[in-house]
Amino acid sequence: MNSCFRFKSAPAAFLLFATLSVPGPALGADDSEFAELKRAIQALQNENRKLSERLNSLESGKSPPGPAAQPKPVPGSEKIEQSVESAESKEGLSQRVKELEITKAAQEQATRAIIQDSLSKLGSKINETVTLGGALEVSAGRGSDYAAPAAKVLKFNTAELDFEIQMNPWTLGTFVINYDNGTSPLFSTTTGFQSGVDRINVDRAFVTIGDTQRFPLFFRVGRVSLPFGTSTGVSRVDHLSIDTPLTIEAFEIKKTGVGVGFGYPTPKLTQAPRLVVVPVVKPLLVNPWVSTFASEVGYSPIPTKPKRQLPTALTPDIPPFYGNFYLYDSSDTGARPRSFTNNFVGRLGYRANGHCGVPYEQLSKTGVCPWSLDFNFDYNSSIFDSKFLEVEFRPFVSRFAPVRGLATNTKLTLGALSLVGEWNWASRRVTFVDDRSRTISIRPSAFQLALGYQLNWNPWVESIGTQGTFLALGFSESKDLTGARQVVGTAASRVGFLPKRRMSATVGEWVLDGVKLVFEYSHFRDYSVAEGGTGAVGRGFFTTLTYTW
Repeated sequence: MNSCFRFKSAPAAFLLFATLSVPGPALGADDSEFAELKRAIQALQNENRKLSERLNSLESGKSPPGPAAQPKPVPGSEKIEQSVESAESKEGLSQRVKELEITKAAQEQATRAIIQDSLSKLGSKINETVTLGGALEVSAGRGSDYAAPAAKVLKFNTAELDFEIQMNPWTLGTFVINYDNGTSPLFSTTTGFQSGVDRINVDRAFVTIGDTQRFPLFFRVGRVSLPFGTSTGVSRVDHLSIDTPLTIEAFEIKKTGVGVGFGYPTPKLTQAPRLVVVPVVKPLLVNPWVSTFASEVGYSPIPTKPKRQLPTALTPDIPPFYGNFYLYDSSDTGARPRSFTNNFVGRLGYRANGHCGVPYEQLSKTGVCPWSLDFNFDYNSSIFDSKFLEVEFRPFVSRFAPVRGLATNTKLTLGALSLVGEWNWASRRVTFVDDRSRTISIRPSAFQLALGYQLNWNPWVESIGTQGTFLALGFSESKDLTGARQVVGTAASRVGFLPKRRMSATVGEWVLDGVKLVFEYSHFRDYSVAEGGTGAVGRGFFTTLTYTW
């Protein structure tokens, strides 16, 4: 047998070799062996034919034809030489098919790239200008109120969609919509406001023109959370607790307004900040416990490649002195009509930060660095324009002149600790007669203290409680918010009241990316009977699951 013959199919080559090596008379001696040889030859011929059809299809750019009819049986002694020649050319056919397949795949990929590039230049570039975020939150627990025994509750807290639209570096649009169960007195139904109708509300929608890191002034217009106290309009980032501090609950203001602000001095232009790989704060409680339990019961996750930590830039410098001034519309308060030019809010503030002159890699040894401080003072032309006071005192605000409000708050971080202090108060006392002919004389105010601590902290953590596991303690107290009596029909109800004191202890953890689980014990007390309250005490244990993106 010629040594230059090469076979792609080892079984076929062996059979051919055996056939050529056996003397002629033995070929007809065993019919079963001869039949097996013919089947092998036919299989080799069929494989060569399919390769030829695939080659013709690729060269002509058409799909391969359907299966061909089986060939007629061929006497083995007459086709052995032809089969050997086919085996010799098989490797060349396979190589040609492979080359054409690679060429065709490259052509198809180039065609797809051209189509994608053409489509990217058509229509709106929404992915380049719009950033989508939001949150979903559900809470459950058991607690008691002033006038009701302890009860189990399951509540849908939040459903929110946030859109940020930036068409150019100087303009930013913000649009936030959220879910409302429709039980507010502002949206009463035919059966009363207690039986509400689900609604989707526009929570905030405004446009900001300017960038205080490049120019000292900015301009803003739309429905905004006005700067008064610590509230930013996003409760999940304003505090670490489930219960809202009394300062925010009583005095948060959201209105349609127009304002200007400043940040001074503008940071100097520098080179692009150095990129660093920021260590992730890993959860320490729920996530490890669940993983351990799953392992004990036999769960074995599929091995995956660890997610690569991409380098990020540290927060750039910000102007230390800042402030803003807003005019807003108060037409929905129910008070005597006031021009929007008579309604305003102003703020002046100072902020600073530092790292004690120590590299970030060594800051974990200091305990108090990096540090940051933010202090501001706020002024409001009418404190009864807040979300809570304008609704609760709606029947009575027309009976007295606007009352100015003042607020001051401080935010301090020292390493793994954060401290928030806030005090909001009315500038003077107001007196009016409620629906039960009781003379009410109040000067509403509230203050809060909140402490947060980040477990497994590292110096690159910019905000306590935004990752990993954290602890928090909160205390807030109100004054002169014992409420008044409002008569609707023949029934009198207490309106405009908040707890006198509220305390909370919180443990929270980001168990997965974007998923936060919080447990909290809350304790609150009403005003005494002599002050117009009930003197009752309420307490409860609650948990929330929040998903943010």
